[in-house]
Amino acid sequence: MEMLPEARRNDLVRDIVLGRKSMFAVAKEIGVSDTSVNRYMATIGEAQRLEIVATALHASKLAEIQQNVEMVNEFGEDTDKDLKWVLRELKALLQSAKDDEEKVLQLGTLKELRQSLMALADLHGKLNKKMDVHLNLNESPQFIQLRQIILDVLNRHPDAKHDFLNEMDQMGVIKEPVLMDDRT
Repeated sequence: MEMLPEARRNDLVRDIVLGRKSMFAVAKEIGVSDTSVNRYMATIGEAQRLEIVATALHASKLAEIQQNVEMVNEFGEDTDKDLKWVLRELKALLQSAKDDEEKVLQLGTLKELRQSLMALADLHGKLNKKMDVHLNLNESPQFIQLRQIILDVLNRHPDAKHDFLNEMDQMGVIKEPVLMDDRT
């Protein structure tokens, strides 16, 4: 696997770590033995595996959020357009209704439709006001990298490391296993 171009190798490692492909399938795909792939994967550190998983989770959440935003935006455009159409129709019917019973019936129907659309527009306004996006820092690849840099620097300053890790744990930014890892 070391002989493969870096981009291809990174894609295969990502697929294996994320469970998209087995080591056997990758070995068959690139024409090497599965033990070769297994040996190469053993060189992939836990930090790199964690970064791959965090990047995939981050991308997945962003895609889901984008899909939801597009759905809400699409809903809003239709509601606005439909509401304007109903108001135009009501205005035109009011001007031409006078004593025509059929037009009075149409007005009643449009009035009901208008009330439904107003309720939808109200819901649309509430959705726009309450849309919050929450991302977990522990799943952000940039935060994982920053955390590793901070821990590397703190390893050079053991007195500050203990205080820093306690503060981070109290904030819920790190989990206990990181606190236990004072061996380095």
